[in-house]
Amino acid sequence: MNLPLSLRFLVGALVVAGVCGFVSALYVQSLLLSQIADLALVLTLAALVVYCYYTYLIAKEASTPSAAFSLLKLQDSPYHFAFLLHNHCKLSLQCWCRLNATVYGQQVPLDGFYGGQTSFDVQPFGAANGHFNLADVLSKVGWTPQEVKEKFTSQDVKRQLYMDIEFWYQPYGLSHVVRNVKQPHYFDFAHGVLVADF
Repeated sequence: MNLPLSLRFLVGALVVAGVCGFVSALYVQSLLLSQIADLALVLTLAALVVYCYYTYLIAKEASTPSAAFSLLKLQDSPYHFAFLLHNHCKLSLQCWCRLNATVYGQQVPLDGFYGGQTSFDVQPFGAANGHFNLADVLSKVGWTPQEVKEKFTSQDVKRQLYMDIEFWYQPYGLSHVVRNVKQPHYFDFAHGVLVADF
């Protein structure tokens, strides 16, 4: 058990008091069963203190804002992705995302959820999903997937379509904003796959 020092001291003091009371009661010829009951009561109190502490830790952990996202390629197109949101806490969360997409170093202007302008609401311990198409992202700066694929070179693999995905969230009614670590990805047009760039 990894109890705080103050809690260890309290539990230890209760156990020592119970044991000392029991031992002294034996020497002064008190009723043995009565003293055993007193000892059991003291030890039960110590166990309840430990139980309450761990119950508090579990409740506190569930109240800590926590969310994440994942990307899933959809079957209809190699450029179409589901954006899956997961709320891992008991709080309702407003979630935002910014893809930060660039095509050959040129910033792609995105609006709505994927441009960090609107939020997606996720219920406690819930999940939600959206989707985006990389063909639409390319078209914002005048490219098509076919054009980028034809221009592919191994030196440009990370420059053709790069995303440094930001994800952040805020519990309803609180001003505290939590930002997850950025998730860098690039699309490999030679193989038709999205690659995490870690």
